[in-house]
Amino acid sequence: MITVTNVDTIEHVWCGQTLEPSQTFTLPDGDSATAWANNSIFLTAVANGLALVGNGSVTYSDVNTAINFLKGVLPASVSLTGTKFSSMGNLIVEPGIFSGTSGTHGVSLLTPDLTNRTTWYQKSVQVVGEALADSGDGLTFTSANPWWVNIYAPTLTYTYKQIPTRSGAWGAHTQWAVLITVNGTIVTSGYTVNYVAGTVTFTTSQSGNTITATYWTTNGVSHPSEWLLIPPPGHKLVVEHVELQFSVGVQLTDTLRFEVWAGGSLSTYGTFPDALFNAGYGQLRADYRNAFDFLNAANLGQGVVSQFGGLTRDTIILPFNYIQAFTLDSAVGAIFRVCLLNDTPYANADFATGTFYFQLS
Repeated sequence: MITVTNVDTIEHVWCGQTLEPSQTFTLPDGDSATAWANNSIFLTAVANGLALVGNGSVTYSDVNTAINFLKGVLPASVSLTGTKFSSMGNLIVEPGIFSGTSGTHGVSLLTPDLTNRTTWYQKSVQVVGEALADSGDGLTFTSANPWWVNIYAPTLTYTYKQIPTRSGAWGAHTQWAVLITVNGTIVTSGYTVNYVAGTVTFTTSQSGNTITATYWTTNGVSHPSEWLLIPPPGHKLVVEHVELQFSVGVQLTDTLRFEVWAGGSLSTYGTFPDALFNAGYGQLRADYRNAFDFLNAANLGQGVVSQFGGLTRDTIILPFNYIQAFTLDSAVGAIFRVCLLNDTPYANADFATGTFYFQLS
């Protein structure tokens, strides 16, 4: 039996159920508990102390225990698909040694460039077949949106079909490519794209022609710097090592956040509010505000790599060699989240990226 009690002084409607002050509702058998466990409005109410969860005889006032109990996790130290819960019901993303395990695949994935918003592809939205406006010279045509995604940016390093999406699937980089047409015919040369401004400039006049563009943009998107590493459904990612690389002289204009969420799903986490993080879905959070934070947390540093191959600056390598690998398990909705808190790109650098080294099982 699972019960929900409204302990607020006003009426609330959660998951379509109206509860008066002090009223207790018994969840019917079936999948209803899952719906409540994944309802962000109700979970926020639990986190704010407006609702309690119980079993008919005991009411759990500890918010972490309440939420985990609602998700079918007993308030004791138990094991669930290899993932453990503490005596308070808090989900633990358990570290484990996993190096070289048979049947796994070693993979490395790169974050977008923290200095270049046009590489921030994951939260971008697609615009299909927009008719561009002639700026007046017949050469440059403008769109309604700046900040097009440049999936071919030189600071994005990947191998084919290893671009992680927000669904947990991996896509080919061509998914985010820009497509230009002239009078309905696709053209692949004879123009340049300004991804920041969202314009296309031709080498010869296109006056009187209809120019269209299909592209992805982060214009108007909330938190465009957010990048998620999600294990594909039915799989685990065992992260053994993370490395950051910055140009010497980089201006750290924003706080870089690394955090792990688990116990729900992407729809549960929504905008990743602090209330849900503190309610038990947040497993780990590290905010790197400045150079001190990076240097204090990194270990076995490799120093500086001299500029080469077109780089204009030397590069600082900051490795995070974990004593034990940690596992992101799709079975418990584990997600690794990276973002700049204010979406302000780092400045004065060739690039600034992070690389995750892990095994897929």
